[in-house]
Amino acid sequence: MKILNIIDLNLLKIFLNKFYLAHGLEYLFIIPHKETIEKHLPQFQPDMVLLQHQYYNIPVEEMVSQIRSLTAAPIIVFFLKEDRETAERLSRMGKKGEDLFFYDKHDFTRKFEKLLSSRSPDTQGNDVTDSSRSILFADDSAVMRHFFRRTLADREGVTVHIAADGLEAWELYQEHLPNLVITDIEMPGMDGLQLCKKIKENNRGRFIPIIILSNKKKPIDIDTAFDIGADDYLVKPTTAEELNHKIDEYFSVLDRKRRNKVLLVDDSKVSSEIISHALLKNSLNVIHASDGSEAYALAVRERPDIIITDIEMPNLNGYDLAKQVREHPELKETSLIMMSTRDKRSDIKRGEKLGISRYFIKPFDVEKLVIVVEQLLLEKYNIYKKEYEYMLSTIKSLITALEARDQYTKGHTQRVSSYSARLGRFLGLSSYALNDLEIGANLHDVGKIGVRDDILLKPGRLSDDEYAKIQEHAIIGAEILRPLRLLESIVPLILFHHERWDGRGYPSMIKGDKIPLGARIIAIADTFDAITSDRPYRKALSREDALQIIRENLGKQFCPETGKAFLDMMEKEPEQSAES
Repeated sequence: MKILNIIDLNLLKIFLNKFYLAHGLEYLFIIPHKETIEKHLPQFQPDMVLLQHQYYNIPVEEMVSQIRSLTAAPIIVFFLKEDRETAERLSRMGKKGEDLFFYDKHDFTRKFEKLLSSRSPDTQGNDVTDSSRSILFADDSAVMRHFFRRTLADREGVTVHIAADGLEAWELYQEHLPNLVITDIEMPGMDGLQLCKKIKENNRGRFIPIIILSNKKKPIDIDTAFDIGADDYLVKPTTAEELNHKIDEYFSVLDRKRRNKVLLVDDSKVSSEIISHALLKNSLNVIHASDGSEAYALAVRERPDIIITDIEMPNLNGYDLAKQVREHPELKETSLIMMSTRDKRSDIKRGEKLGISRYFIKPFDVEKLVIVVEQLLLEKYNIYKKEYEYMLSTIKSLITALEARDQYTKGHTQRVSSYSARLGRFLGLSSYALNDLEIGANLHDVGKIGVRDDILLKPGRLSDDEYAKIQEHAIIGAEILRPLRLLESIVPLILFHHERWDGRGYPSMIKGDKIPLGARIIAIADTFDAITSDRPYRKALSREDALQIIRENLGKQFCPETGKAFLDMMEKEPEQSAES
């Protein structure tokens, strides 16, 4: 969503910057001049326009009239103090359901959150492609710039900005706000360390990883880079594989941060805003509650990774909140951080008995709190990763058992996984979505382990009853995986990978966008490989025949958008094999 902000109050800009961080919105601030509005509004084409209640030299009603003549986008007026008379006049100027008027920032935050949810493009809960991935690369060496372009040439869904010196890099940073910066140190105009320092000091509250790529390898040079704010350091020469691995690592960190949820519980609005801003600067998702009862309800619904709570609050204090969280079966693994002015040892001990991870005595250094939050999230991730790897080794045993029964399955599973992963990258899916997709594709036929050999391995065509038994493999596979909590997001891909866009698939006969994106991708990859492979009852068809069948069934068997992307991918990358 794109939002144009016509603001001349710096304090309001600061607040709005902090609030928007949680949503990853595209927004632009401009000054309240008629010529400026006429220039930027048509170019920016916002989905919404935000005005402030009062300006120094122009009535807000005049501003609304001018904007309404240029766009039909909804207009929000932000009131710093209550002025019902102005609000009523503005309401009469607006169109029902288009213009929204709020009185103060707390009311604004609550209602604006609801508005964003209602206007979210992803209403079906499907995977969302991460189209915002961008990298800024700065190096005065033409050879290194060429190397970087070649290294990232095959990466789909990533925008690359190249600069030949630090000054150009700074201009590109301001214009594009990239997700990742990779820079050399020795450059004309502004060196890489100055660029790093400037970005970290002016990053608009966002977490932007900076990787130094330099031929300076002395410990003092590396220490200096980290002291200035660099997140990583690579010594030249480096390989394309090493650089891609490092880029994947930091994109994974960004994805993980976006998924992490921190519930902040504090009845002090000042304290809550200060802590929230520090967490948002590190790209963490922050949920707010002003008392224990509200916090518990939010925790049950949102399943936060960490809860940061004050002790003395109305309705339900921090100790009672912690007790209820620990007793809830779905929240018992949630990390709890407690903060309070109480500094007696008995208070700290009481918190420890409730499983509190850390206890902060007010006032405290907020940056230390952020470090603790990051450490707890990293610990959770490492535990999750170990459990995940153990679980996958168990699942691989199931696949091995299935492949031992049916030799066709072995090559088919590998090819479907490869096609699916390629299409996912072509569509620009996030690393988390790609990970789920690859696992789902590998396990899409695991339910066939519950189908009898005489049906599964039958050389001729199946009867209607036998085909019905084969169809059960989608349900069987989902039931095998359902008890595994870490594969919760994989189960729908297994269950629905034989559904059709027109609703004539199985087992649930759902249709259209109700089919998860990952299942739609696997369905195309599965069909393409089945058509181009020898089966006991028929010979393989050609690649061109398979693509034509998919083309003819767009909007019927296959999702039109996903199917077209597959056709475009196969045309663009015809030389790649399924194993690549």
